[in-house]
Amino acid sequence: MNLMIVEDEPRLLNNLARNIPWDEQGIEVVATASSGTEALRLFEQMKPNIVLLDINIPELDGLAVARRIAERDPLAKIIVLSGHDDFKYAQIAIELHVMKYLLKPSGNAEVLQAVLEARESIRRDLEAKYSHELMQRKWAEHLPRLQDIFYQSWMEGSYADWEIRNRSRELMISLPDDAIWAVTVVDPDPLTNANGRFAAEDGTLVRISLLGLAKEFLDRVPCFIFANHAGATVLVFFDGARDGRDSSSANDFMAEVHLHTTRLLGVFKEYLKITASAGIGRLCDRPGTVSDSYREACQALEERVVHGHDIVVPYRDKREPRSVIAADIQREKSLAHALETGQRENALVMIDEWVHAYLDSAMTSDEVHENMLYLSSLIVRVVQLQGWSLNEIVGSHLAYFYNLRALTTKEQTVQWLYGVVDRICLYVNERKHTSRHELIGKMIELVDASIHEDIGLHEVAGKLYINASYLSRLFKQQMGQPFTSYIVERKMKLAMQWLTEGMKVSETANMLGYRDFSYFTKVFRKTWGMTPADVKNGKTMT
Repeated sequence: MNLMIVEDEPRLLNNLARNIPWDEQGIEVVATASSGTEALRLFEQMKPNIVLLDINIPELDGLAVARRIAERDPLAKIIVLSGHDDFKYAQIAIELHVMKYLLKPSGNAEVLQAVLEARESIRRDLEAKYSHELMQRKWAEHLPRLQDIFYQSWMEGSYADWEIRNRSRELMISLPDDAIWAVTVVDPDPLTNANGRFAAEDGTLVRISLLGLAKEFLDRVPCFIFANHAGATVLVFFDGARDGRDSSSANDFMAEVHLHTTRLLGVFKEYLKITASAGIGRLCDRPGTVSDSYREACQALEERVVHGHDIVVPYRDKREPRSVIAADIQREKSLAHALETGQRENALVMIDEWVHAYLDSAMTSDEVHENMLYLSSLIVRVVQLQGWSLNEIVGSHLAYFYNLRALTTKEQTVQWLYGVVDRICLYVNERKHTSRHELIGKMIELVDASIHEDIGLHEVAGKLYINASYLSRLFKQQMGQPFTSYIVERKMKLAMQWLTEGMKVSETANMLGYRDFSYFTKVFRKTWGMTPADVKNGKTMT
């Protein structure tokens, strides 16, 4: 802490400055003055925290100096030293918030104690000031987030009218009196990797960009702008009280809402080169019903699955429910068979027919989602009946099976169905390929195990319980030669090996299942261009 001493008596000034152990208490005497004018000049220059001030000083008396100091720095603490016990002086000192009024002659201990009390008072003031400023700063930092939480809770219908008014005032949100309201919900249309500029995983970035663009573009439009829990941009438009408001003015207001929303979509498309769609709720006349308009806007936005993307959809009352799914057993069987056998092209044809028959004719998003629920259930049933794992097969496509309403446009829905078909057919065909390799391996194992017998295709097919014709086609397709040719080739290679190692010709023929010695010789000569006897005699192949 810094201390300035103002005293016109040199002896007393010297005593106060030098004979009190200020250093031991962490107090530094930064200035001494003997007149009021000098005191004010040094105060401005040195900015002391505490001023020990005599009243009777030349040029400007101590009380005038105290008044000037109090005006310039309200946190500075003043201790008055006075030879007057006149109540008038004490009263003025109290009015100037003087910390202590000491009468001369005051002992050094009493002066030191007064200065220490002033120091503690300053510390308390600084702590209080810092705490208050810190709280204000923290409040300012968190205010936008608190406002967003309020907006979200408001849209969810969590508040009554009076709570909306009170809470908005607490959060420094100015709600107009006697206003009309309408809510718009804007969301980017689904991204695809074919877009080029943004990939499907950039959804969060695109939504943040849309929110920022809306705040900038609608800066002068009376509306509240924030993001809902799903990340979509919410625009709460309002129109303050108009004298003689009628249906015409309400229609004008809704026309303005539609116009601002359409322009925002245009700006978004122009700058980001991708599209967004919006749903608009109906007009309401008090804050407590704004949540109804928000709910209607969300429902209207869902209709882009019917009408396409890059559109603004006003809310309409739901039509009478109607049956939208007609049982088509033949189409279902065809699709199931195509999926079970991995026939991708046939499965996609069935999907296209389904989309044309049901999704293209849907009149509401509920009809679309009902159809999709039916179709997705059919796909799940096909997978489960085969004993396969849906998660293992469809991978990242699985999430939409649990939340079909996340498919927000028909284009996105069709692409998802195509992706599911691709994954299932790929799985089936890979499984077939693996199974075929396993079957070929079993055929070869049977040949090796029965090499001493006169084994053929029908014997192997019987042991594997599989049609011989199918096995014959499969073996030739996979191995590039007929099965009978493979058996002969295998036996002749073993014959050459065993004869070379010293086995007798007759024994070799018997070991390979040849009961007719001359037939064995004929087959061997056709294969190697020499007889078994030639091999035994050491002749080489010609």
